[in-house]
Amino acid sequence: MADKVKDPVCGMMIRPEDAAATEEHEGRTFYFCSKVCHDTFVAHPHRYGHPQDEAGHAGHAHG
Repeated sequence: MADKVKDPVCGMMIRPEDAAATEEHEGRTFYFCSKVCHDTFVAHPHRYGHPQDEAGHAGHAHG
């Protein structure tokens, strides 16, 4: 597998097969470059586990 995925904590691009850890959250699998990133995600999954909405904004409004 040549495609890379982004570690949601640090943003590093990694190959899924090279991930130091994985975590299932709300039906998605997340891949991590290190145990530290995995542990950070597990402590606060909602900080990292939600993709931005279709407008490209993560939970904020413009006024």
